[in-house]
Amino acid sequence: MSYIGPPERQALFPIMSQRLAILASALGLLASSILVGCSAAPQDGDTETSAEENLRVRGTAEWFYSGSLPVLESPAITVSLKGNTARVTGYLPANAEIPDVPNARITTVNGRNQIDLVYPIATAAVYSNNAPRATYAFQRAIPYRPDGQTYTVSAGNHFVTWGGFPFLAYDGAIAMHGPITDASSKSGSIEVWYLKRGTVSSGCNRMLGEHITEVAHITGVDMRKIYSANATIYPSHPAKVTVIADYDKWNGKYIDVDYPTDVGVVRPGKVYGSQNVEMFGSWVASELPDGSDLPKDLAWEGGVSGQYYVFKDHAVYDRVCSLLPAEVAKVKPWAAKLPNAEVPADFCAHKDCIVNALADGSDPSSVCY
Repeated sequence: MSYIGPPERQALFPIMSQRLAILASALGLLASSILVGCSAAPQDGDTETSAEENLRVRGTAEWFYSGSLPVLESPAITVSLKGNTARVTGYLPANAEIPDVPNARITTVNGRNQIDLVYPIATAAVYSNNAPRATYAFQRAIPYRPDGQTYTVSAGNHFVTWGGFPFLAYDGAIAMHGPITDASSKSGSIEVWYLKRGTVSSGCNRMLGEHITEVAHITGVDMRKIYSANATIYPSHPAKVTVIADYDKWNGKYIDVDYPTDVGVVRPGKVYGSQNVEMFGSWVASELPDGSDLPKDLAWEGGVSGQYYVFKDHAVYDRVCSLLPAEVAKVKPWAAKLPNAEVPADFCAHKDCIVNALADGSDPSSVCY
């Protein structure tokens, strides 16, 4: 998983990548679906380049969650249009360990542990195209959405690099989903996804791919199952989503997250002073041990004015990972025999061993554990 953006933009962000350049010629594009509402036409410098074919192949990857966060009880999400943040609130199940993640805060409410997690997001380029300021519930989810077609009034029917990431719809076709935009990795040899945290979409809330994978899982979409491409599911206990115009607040302070912002986004600290801001930490994911799929360290300010954001310092491993279609075909029959037909909770840490064992005709349960 990687992330990188063009150096001329202050706030371009990363997102997960893979080892798929060498597989580009071998894999085809999965069937696509049409959904009205979210845009993915190239914007703000995005271009159709020779790397597009690699993106289309990588866009067939299916993503899995191996992080420490459990499915939350009574999950709710607050989307701040002004702050470009999404805050997930819920209760940790009884006896659940308190996770050590930088973007979380824990409070005790009526004897229970409540967790608040904050993520950077993108919002609509035209303010009125965002979801109306109101409260919704996740209406449906597409846990595995490969690259494909979509339709918007402004762009018509067009191809979208969905990236395989979950698509969580809460207001008609307005949803939380992956970042769509791509650029080159730190190594320069991999095309990767990154997030523009600003007003760049046609109404949806774009997120880093690893973040939307985690949000889907903790709000009740099982991201350890293997799904068919573009299959829609309906959560039995859908998360509430509240869209607000102003900055979000936590414990009486304005919320921000330590991620760069795109042109036009004004952080609450600039308005109310840093002493009145609760700055949540951040994380990015990497699938490669050497971190070569992380972005180059460019002069992008993080949450503290004058301090640059160094991606390597925020990298985590084995929290989110992916499989290409040929790998999914090997893993699916094995996973179907496991409890709840899920890959193990620590799947990402053992993924390569599992895939290799299955390719050799061995049982991963005895070879990799």
